[in-house]
Amino acid sequence: MIALFDVTIPDVEGGRPVVEGLSLKMDKGQWHEIVGPSGVGKSALFEVVTLRRRPARGRLVVAGRNVQRLGKKGLSEVRRSLGSCSQQPVLLEERTAVENVVLPMVVRGSMAQAVDEAEEVLGFLGVIEDRDRKVCALCSQRRALVALARATVGGPKVVVLDGIHEGLEPGVRGLVLSWLEKVHRRGSTVIVFGRRPMNRSSRSVLWRLRDGAVERTGEVDRC
Repeated sequence: MIALFDVTIPDVEGGRPVVEGLSLKMDKGQWHEIVGPSGVGKSALFEVVTLRRRPARGRLVVAGRNVQRLGKKGLSEVRRSLGSCSQQPVLLEERTAVENVVLPMVVRGSMAQAVDEAEEVLGFLGVIEDRDRKVCALCSQRRALVALARATVGGPKVVVLDGIHEGLEPGVRGLVLSWLEKVHRRGSTVIVFGRRPMNRSSRSVLWRLRDGAVERTGEVDRC
């Protein structure tokens, strides 16, 4: 479960809030989509939910843990339960695709099945031929797919994506959608930030972010 209570997030320079007094709750095992136009605070909210930055005010619960009460060890445990991918993911440029994708499994102590899990997701997303190529040699779309694979490998408790699917070709977006559906069916909570909802065939919870505030518009079917 992820919950925010009266959360305020300042801009990157610590000035005016880009999100102010925001409260929302996303239950375990659900698929949530948080949508809105550019500049409304989606990326700032993504960074807070994935523990990349702290809010200026408010309480944050991630994976059922009150973040403000956690020490260094507790924060590390929560981070290991998350799989996330930003709009401009940072990859290990001189490492191969498979080396990048196995990394979260290694951090979680799941070495035995790490390569098999990595090859499964790379194969599903159509980039298994890039398995042993260095990331620095890949085009932007294939880099995005490697980053997505890294975020979802091994079925983390929570998967959080910040619009990375929106720059992909339509056919590739379909593969991404199918893979995320599979990850979700296996038990991961999925949270997707974007300008518009993904084209899903199953039920999701839709939130609209406007002027630093969020409005839940209910459960919707996207056919």
